[in-house]
This record gives sequence, structure tokens and C-alpha cells, in this order.
Amino acid sequence: MFRCCNVMGLRRDLLTIIQLGAAFALIFSAFNSQGLIEIDVLRSLAKSAPETGITENSGYYSLSIIYFVFTLSNLAVPPIIRRLGNKWSQVVGAICYLSFMVTFLHLNAGLLYLGSAILGFGAAMLWTANGAYIVEFSREDKLPRNTGILWAMLQTSFISGGCFFAFVMTSGNIVNSYRLVYVVFSIVVAVGAFVLASLPSHPPIILADNASRGSLGNLTEEHDSDTEAAEPSPLNSLEGPSAVAELTFTEEIATLFQTMRDPTMLLLMSTFFFTGLEVTFYTGVFSSCVSSTLIISKPYPSIVAFIAFSIGSGQIAGGLLFGTVGKRLKLDKTKIVIGVLIVHLVAFFLCFLVLPANSPIHHTSESGYITATPAFIVLIGFMLGFADAGWQTQVYTALGEYYASNAANAFAIFKCVQSLAVSISFAYSSIVGLPLQLVILTVSSLVGAGLFVSCEFSNRQHTLNVQ
Repeated sequence: MFRCCNVMGLRRDLLTIIQLGAAFALIFSAFNSQGLIEIDVLRSLAKSAPETGITENSGYYSLSIIYFVFTLSNLAVPPIIRRLGNKWSQVVGAICYLSFMVTFLHLNAGLLYLGSAILGFGAAMLWTANGAYIVEFSREDKLPRNTGILWAMLQTSFISGGCFFAFVMTSGNIVNSYRLVYVVFSIVVAVGAFVLASLPSHPPIILADNASRGSLGNLTEEHDSDTEAAEPSPLNSLEGPSAVAELTFTEEIATLFQTMRDPTMLLLMSTFFFTGLEVTFYTGVFSSCVSSTLIISKPYPSIVAFIAFSIGSGQIAGGLLFGTVGKRLKLDKTKIVIGVLIVHLVAFFLCFLVLPANSPIHHTSESGYITATPAFIVLIGFMLGFADAGWQTQVYTALGEYYASNAANAFAIFKCVQSLAVSISFAYSSIVGLPLQLVILTVSSLVGAGLFVSCEFSNRQHTLNVQ
């Protein structure tokens, strides 16, 4: 009887993660794809419709507002998520994404920036609740698999976005057809929100032992028997290790800052910060640099679609490799992080070689040190997507292992630091040349990888000492 329940729980676990991945694939097929064209769309609108108040840098300002509000909101959303629950918090976040897409149907500067702020709050709700939801619905030994599946499905958004861009290009220019593009994006996000709303609110009893896994200090605690593991326990990982007494808002915020001061968390913040910088680069700056380099974008007007394909392919390959195949190949978190660090460094160097120094700032007829070809651009896009998948899946897995009983706070801090880095980098991306941006990325990647490996080493030592 227990074994039968165990199999059913496992199936529901996996099916729920797949449904969650499908919802995120829909939502981010719209958001990630629009991120590839938003800067160029707004640059074009600044010239054709100056009465809207849109400027050539409005795309950078919009993205900076999104991630600045995202940063601040991450400090406030855990208590809200506690009350709404992980599932409905994700639905609220998806609706905020929808509101941003709708602003492009009647675009002006004030509406754009307001929609950006709403999206920033929604992103904090969506991602913090998502991290806690994955931990809540994952057995400890299945957490890497589930994060890998979610990440691979999420990144199919780039493939579907690339297909859509290619279709639009057959009938006209993407920039000139931006209203049609954003109507489709709005519909897709609405469908994604509906899929999230149909998720189960709580895991089956058989997965409830998830709540007992905790931070570095109790990571190695084991249940004495299958019977004990099957006993009901608090299901919601947002409730933390002591959810008996209801905390006030002030006490919850104090708990968040207490988690932030944890030595392991302090070290991981450097890794979180780098992931924000590289997200900015591959989601906005890289495609904008390619579009601004006229010797590439003029002969190959569909290059943005190919960038979307390449980034998405890299993300899917990385998510599947690190999430499902990695365990069979004995790839632990340390090996994966070192591997994707090398891939990132090579990709940054190739960007330095093929893209002009002033391409992040304005359109240019200059070339890089070597002539860029579509194949080169596609290769770089694949490497950026592949490396990002490695970083993201390993951060998710690490937080799920170290802070499972305090998942909402841990993921809120992760997204807070990451979004702060994104906000800062989008703010300087419109005024800083490409070489300096690549230097910042290189240095931060080395620091982030080193401290992540240090945390993993400390965790292993702690586990061995306890055993």
C-alpha cells in the first residue's frame, strides 16, 4: 500500500513540475522574446513618434525600472506569499506580466514606466513563489531533476519566440509590426496564467517530508524509517521550521534579514550578483549589440530570430544535461559551475572579438577585430544560454538543499540580489562600451564561481563531520 502511494506521489510530483514548466514556457516565450526586441522597438518609436515621450534609451530605462522594483519587492513579498500560497502568488505575478505586455498596445512613456514597475513587483511574486513551490513539490533526491526539467521547459520560450519572429519577418519588419507582436505576447501570457491557476495548491502527503529538510545545519538529518517519512507534516515550505505561531509582518521581515546574514548566504550573494549581470547580457545587451552592428543586421535581418533559437537551444541542452543526465555522469555542483564558468569566459572573449566597442550605445557601421558571421553569433548565443542554464540550475539546487525549510526567504534573497545586479547593469549598459562590460562580467564570474565552490566544499565538510 505504501509503495503504491509512493509511486502515485512520484508521478504527481513529476506531472506537477511538467505543468509548472509548461506555464513558465508560455509566460517567458512572451517576456524573453520581447526582451530581445524591446530596445530596438522603442528606439524606432522614439524617431517615428516623439510625442509619446519615448527616447532612444527608454528600453534600457524600462528594463532598469523592472529590475529595480523587482529588487525592492523581493524584500516584501515573502509575507504576501505566505498568505496567498505559492500557487496563487505565481498567478498574481503572471497577471502583472500580462499588464506590462498590454501597455505596448497604446504606448507612451508614462504608461511604459508604470507597466515596468508593475511587472517588477509581479516578477518578485512569481519567482520567489516558484522557488518555494519547486522545493515543496520535490523529494530531496529529485530536486536537481525537477529544476533541470523546469529550466529546460522554460527555455523552450526562446525557440518558440524565434519561430514567431521568423514568421513575422516573412510579412514585414518586427519593429514595424510591434503591436501585432505584443497582442500575441499578451494572449500567450494569459494562457500561462491560466495553466498556473490549474496547478495543485499542496503536494500529496507522501511529499510532505520535504518541509523537514533545512539549511546547512540540518541538511543531513534523515528520517528513521519510511513510516516516519509518510507522516503528515507542514506542507508549505514558506512556513519554515517553526510555523506553529503566526508571525507578524515585522517579524517575517526580521526573519528574512536574519537569513540574509547567514554566512553561507553572504558568500552566495556574489554568485547571485553575477547571475544578474549575465542575465542582462544575454537577454538584452547581446541581441541589441548585434542589431546595432549594421554589417551584421543589414545583410541578415532575421538575425534576432537566430539569436533566440541559439540561446534557447543552449538553455534546453544545459537544463537537460545538468538536471537529468548530470547525476548519471557524476557531475556535482562544483564540476558544473567550473565547467559553465569556462564556457562563459570563452563566450565573453568571442563577443570582444566580433562586436564593436560602441555597439551597446548606438548603431554603428564599425566591425570587431574579426568579421562576424551568423554562425559566430549563433555559437555565442548557444554558449551564453548553455552557461546560464548551468548557473541557474545549480543555484536553485543549492538553495533547495541548504534552505528547504526556509525556501521563500532564500529565493527572495537570491532574486533580490540578482535583480539588483540586473537593474544596475541595464542602467549602465546604454552608456558603457562593450569591452568594459565584458571585463565586469569576467571578474564577477570568477568571484562568483570561487565563492560558490567554497560554499559547496563547506557543506560537504559539514555533512561528513555530522556523519
